[in-house]
Amino acid sequence: MKRFSKITTTQLARICGVSQGTVDRALHGREGISAETRARILSVAKEYDYIPSIEVGEKGHSMLIGVVLYDLYNEYFSKLAMSLVNAAGVMGYSVIFLFSDKDLKAEKSALDYFNYIGVDGIVLFSTGSDDEEYALYLRSLMKPIVLIGNRIGELTYVGIDDCRAMYDLTHRLLRETGEGEITYFAPVLRKPLHRLNAQLLRLEGFKRAMEEWHRPYRVVVEEDALPDECAGVLCATDYYVLRVLRHYENDFQKPIAGFDNSAFLRYLQKRILTVEYSTDTIAEECINYLVGRKYTAEVGHSVVYSAENA
Repeated sequence: MKRFSKITTTQLARICGVSQGTVDRALHGREGISAETRARILSVAKEYDYIPSIEVGEKGHSMLIGVVLYDLYNEYFSKLAMSLVNAAGVMGYSVIFLFSDKDLKAEKSALDYFNYIGVDGIVLFSTGSDDEEYALYLRSLMKPIVLIGNRIGELTYVGIDDCRAMYDLTHRLLRETGEGEITYFAPVLRKPLHRLNAQLLRLEGFKRAMEEWHRPYRVVVEEDALPDECAGVLCATDYYVLRVLRHYENDFQKPIAGFDNSAFLRYLQKRILTVEYSTDTIAEECINYLVGRKYTAEVGHSVVYSAENA
């Protein structure tokens, strides 16, 4: 029997006619109660969908925010992690991180764990799924969840408009190139992605801009397939810029663009166009949503040269 408010051990004790200590023994497999009493308590707990929680304070909040990220290797994730810690701290919350390594099964396991310990809200950078059942699963957790990075259906999302940002970046690059073909370099597109994945939205923004300019382009997913000649290269992320420069042995004279304005770009000899946005703002709006405050879903972006903010 599903319920939208969690039952507590105190309520379980009243329903079963036992002490809270007896309920605790049953739920945690401790000795000191009969097998019959244990079975009855566990049966009632299952009927009422009891979920163990860490309860702190008069309102029973755990004061914990769960965050699921791919990993911390990418600069964006590490910056975002610190931004979330700081934003949550201002509101009196602590943050617990778990990592999916881009695996949907690991992602769901992390979400189940956060549900088990009773966090007050979840920030999710999802691997993504077009399966409506997964969206229903996220809703079934009965706690506020906010998505970042990748969208899923109509679930709450906070972040930049990836399609618009890449559209703006492409227009800027085209204004600074001569005639000729533009290469879009995105190795991530080698594998199938769900329809609302940020990388597919970026590709859509690129194509829209190119069609408006009536310029030829090619989408390249392998480094070896980069053309010998082109008017410019637009990369789906800043990290792909490094691969482009390696391929051309740092002797590519045409414009190159990336995405995310990563700090390492400032140390390259070549100026790189990129998209900049604030992880602090994303984190603040995520926490605002999770704690029930007014929030802004779409975060602004700007197209800059990597050296402009050095």
